[in-house]
Amino acid sequence: MPPGRARFDLNKQHFCLYFRLMKNDPADLIHGFDWEQRLPVVPQIQVTLNCNLACEYCFQKHSGGIIDLSTVDAILSAVIAHNLTVDPENRRIQVYWHGGEPLLAGLDFFREVIRLEARYPELSFDNRLQTNGTLLKDEFAGFLVENHFHVGFSLDGPAKVHDRHRRFASSGLGTFDAAMKGIECYRHHSRSDRVAAIAVVTRAGIGLARELFDFFRELKADVQLDIYDLRCRETDQNLGNGSSLFALAPSPREIERFLIDLFDLWFHDPDPRVDFRELRQEVKMILRPEIDRGSPIHKKRCDFRRLIFAPTGLAYCCDQWINDEQTALGDIHADSLAVILRRKAALWDAIKRRVRQSDGNMACGECEWGRQCGGGCISCVKYNALLLRARGEGLPDGRWAETVLPPRLDAIRGETYYCEGLRAFRRHAKQVVLKELGNAG
Repeated sequence: MPPGRARFDLNKQHFCLYFRLMKNDPADLIHGFDWEQRLPVVPQIQVTLNCNLACEYCFQKHSGGIIDLSTVDAILSAVIAHNLTVDPENRRIQVYWHGGEPLLAGLDFFREVIRLEARYPELSFDNRLQTNGTLLKDEFAGFLVENHFHVGFSLDGPAKVHDRHRRFASSGLGTFDAAMKGIECYRHHSRSDRVAAIAVVTRAGIGLARELFDFFRELKADVQLDIYDLRCRETDQNLGNGSSLFALAPSPREIERFLIDLFDLWFHDPDPRVDFRELRQEVKMILRPEIDRGSPIHKKRCDFRRLIFAPTGLAYCCDQWINDEQTALGDIHADSLAVILRRKAALWDAIKRRVRQSDGNMACGECEWGRQCGGGCISCVKYNALLLRARGEGLPDGRWAETVLPPRLDAIRGETYYCEGLRAFRRHAKQVVLKELGNAG
């Protein structure tokens, strides 16, 4: 049996058919200016901005209290009304609970959330909670399992990688051991040997593809890779010299090598016990070339259904903007969801016109994967830099497009600054998959 066959245990025809019969993802569809207003909203509720960790790469300011239950109620009510209007047949409401660290809200808070949702017996709630795991104990874990919360853990890899950036705010000590205790506690109650993890990949782990793969394989994890790109926080710095701009972000060449090594380990694994969401998506792109996310000018990496809600009830396009109230789209206590969505669509259209359509700002149109790739965050990072420059020049926020990008950001033409590395990786992955199809035939 060829080594890659065990990855799917399918012959050539079934190998293709499996992916072609996958339910269409809304992200695969062409979308334009008002698409967000015609889709169900997926709220991401920031339970608190506070956190018991002080992760080196975190973009949030950790302060403030817990979201009031009346604000949660207002968010859920508005989302339910909107979703049932745009899609009356869909009785499933997906809600993300994030922070900061959401478990700081305590068990009683989430008990009240379940009571709020119970007022809608005709609906099914898909609650998804992201945690660092260090506060998860037996009673809390049992509650989450009993009430069918999907729990994801922030885990960057083995201790020497994880503890490099993820430390307790109070002591400065690494959090790996505490996170693993939380994960094992959750596994005990869920009676599942699988665990969902988000792993941030920085320079600390970029040369350790084998070690990361072995660690997550042993853990039997379903992993979402968050390769550290530039963040909006970096636009607070002097981008003219870029002295610390790329301190955590790997280089394009490092990304290429890391992804190729990780892909080969994953794809040819004879006993697959770990899955990487991004790698599976790459295979999907290869096997389904008909997927078209539309013009590169319009596509977005972030889920265009997602709307971020701060503990105050302010709504945002992106959780990286949540530290800046002036970038809020509206207040759920004062503005309708329709108004918030219109503002979101208008802002994205303005970003596209100013940042993406400017000469030399994108290379996606000439890229082989330009219409399939989900892109990255550089457009929004550039917007943020322009906005801060406008303020620095004494201009109102609405005149951000009149300012000039810092040279280091202006030089980045892709949707990530490591697009060159991604293209090299995708060429490799395509060769591997097509070769496997030939072997399977």
